[in-house]
Amino acid sequence: MTTVIIEDNNVQAKSFVEYARTLPFARVSEKKQSFEEACSECDAITVDFFINELENRVKQRYRNAKS
Repeated sequence: MTTVIIEDNNVQAKSFVEYARTLPFARVSEKKQSFEEACSECDAITVDFFINELENRVKQRYRNAKS
């Protein structure tokens, strides 16, 4: 399962949330809490951290494959 936290304070974000509601495999939570509270509740990480971690794992796997 993946958790996506969206600050729905603009038209594009609100449109995305409405679209997500139509998907049979998605659930939209209506919890009204601060962005920081929502992130800490689900142990969220930043996109930058995720990308860096992914790149590091790919590089490590590639290094191990060459050995």
